[in-house]
Amino acid sequence: MSWAALPSHARADVTDVADGAVLLGEDEAAERVLAGGLRWIEAQLEWFEPARWEEFLPRRPFRPGPLLELLGLVRVLDRAGVLSKEAPLATGALDLAVRVAADPSFEAGLRRADEYFPYHLNLIGLLELLGRPQPTRRAVCEALLAADAGAHARPYKPVLNRLELRYFADRGGFPAPASLPAPGALLGESIAGLDPDVLQLSESETYALTHVIFYATDFGRHSLSLPGDEATARSWTSLRETVRVLLGVHLARGSLDLLAELLLCTAALDDGSGAGHLPHAGWNALARAARPDGALPSPVHRPEVLAGLNDAKAAAYVFGTCYHTTTAAVLAAAVRRRHGECAQGSDGALSVGVVPPMPYADPGAILAWAREVSTTARTASAEVRAVWADQLDSLLTLCVQARDPSLLAEVLNAAEHLGRADHPTSRRAAALLAAWGA
Repeated sequence: MSWAALPSHARADVTDVADGAVLLGEDEAAERVLAGGLRWIEAQLEWFEPARWEEFLPRRPFRPGPLLELLGLVRVLDRAGVLSKEAPLATGALDLAVRVAADPSFEAGLRRADEYFPYHLNLIGLLELLGRPQPTRRAVCEALLAADAGAHARPYKPVLNRLELRYFADRGGFPAPASLPAPGALLGESIAGLDPDVLQLSESETYALTHVIFYATDFGRHSLSLPGDEATARSWTSLRETVRVLLGVHLARGSLDLLAELLLCTAALDDGSGAGHLPHAGWNALARAARPDGALPSPVHRPEVLAGLNDAKAAAYVFGTCYHTTTAAVLAAAVRRRHGECAQGSDGALSVGVVPPMPYADPGAILAWAREVSTTARTASAEVRAVWADQLDSLLTLCVQARDPSLLAEVLNAAEHLGRADHPTSRRAAALLAAWGA
C-alpha cells in the first residue's frame, strides 16, 4: 500500500466541514479566489523578472517561465473582461516581457532551437497578441520554424509537445511547419483522445491531460467537440467524466495545483449538463486554502520552511512556491466567469450537513465513508445518495492507485449499496482487485 502524506490544509478542510462549517456558494468561492489571487499577483510583479528570481531561487531552464505564465493569464483575463490590457498589472507584465525579449540572452536561447524553443516562440507570439509586437524576434522565429530547427514537428516527437507547438504557432500567427499535423489530428492521438483509464492515470499523465485540454480549447475559448462518428462523441463524453473523477481525486489529496487545473478543464469542457457537486467543493477548497494575502500554496510549499526565513528570502520563497498554483486558480476562475457559470452556479451558501464532504485521501477517512454509505444508503435522501455516487469513482481511483485491496473491497461494497456495482469504473476496479488476488 502507498498512501502519500497529505498537506495540512487538506485535513483542516475536512475538520472544518465536520465541525459544521458553511460552504460558500460556488460563485462566491470562485470570485473570492479570483480577487485574492489577482491582488497577490499584482503585488509580486517584481518577482516575475528572471534576474530578481535568481537572487534567491534556483535558475530555471527557461528563465522567463513564470513571466510567460503571467502573459498567458493577462490574455485570458482581458478576453474574459476581468482585466484590460491597460490595467497596471497587464502593462507592468508587458513592460517586463519586452525587456526580457530584448535581452541578448533571450535571442541566444531562441536561436538554439532546443527543447525550450516553443516557449521562446510563445513569448514573442503573446507579446504581439497583447499589443507589443517584436518584429525582429518574430522573423527569427519564422526562419527557425521554416528550417525545422530542433525537429520539434517531426512525427517521432511526443504528441503533447507537437500539440503545444501547434497551439503556440497558430495562436501567434506563425506559419506551422508542413510536417506538423492539424490540431484535431494531434488531439486524436493525445492522451485526451485515447480514452485514458482514470483509475490508473499517474500525476504526470494527469498534468498532460489538463494541458491537452488547455491547448485544444484555447483555455476554454471554443468547444473541444470535433466532427466525427458516434464513437467520437462518446469519447468526448468520457473525457468530461474523466476530468470529473480526477477533480475528486485531487480534491481529496489536497493537490491545489491539479485541482485548479482540473477546475479550468471543467469549465472549458462545460456542455451545459452540469458537473455535479465536485466543482462546488473544489472552489470552496481553494478559497479555504488561500493565504491571507490571496496566494495559494503549491505542493512544494512548506509552512515550516517559511517560518525560518525573513524579509526578501521569505518573499522569494512564497513567490517560488505559490505563483503557479495561484496563476492556475485565477485562470480557472476567469474561464469560469467567461463561460457565464456565475449565472448558472450554486446560489448562496449551503450547510455542510446537506452536502456530505469528500473524505480526504487517507485510508481511515475513506473506510469511514464506505461503511457509512454501506449502512445508511437505503435510508439516505436522494440528494445525499447522489453526492455519494458523485464521489464514488474518485474514491475507487484513490484505492486503486494506493494498491490497497482491503479498502478497495470496502468501497466496492459501498458501490453495491448505491446501485453502481455495474458502472464501468466499478467493474474495472473489481477486475483489478480480483487480479491482485490471483
